[in-house]
Amino acid sequence: MTLIEYVVERCNKAGVTTSICGQAGSYPEMAKRLVEIGITSISANIDAVATVRETVARAEKIIMLRALREE
Repeated sequence: MTLIEYVVERCNKAGVTTSICGQAGSYPEMAKRLVEIGITSISANIDAVATVRETVARAEKIIMLRALREE
């Protein structure tokens, strides 16, 4: 996870899109963490899409609320 975080942060600073595919994106806890570190997109197994979509939306809302409170 440390290496993924390192790559995502560096890519974001350079304006490079970051994506992850495979089993990891199908786990809500992993999807939440990936959103928190700034990943651009996540692919998930078809049976996990609805749950991951909800998890990502919730994590993004939390990020936006925190940003608004800091203004």
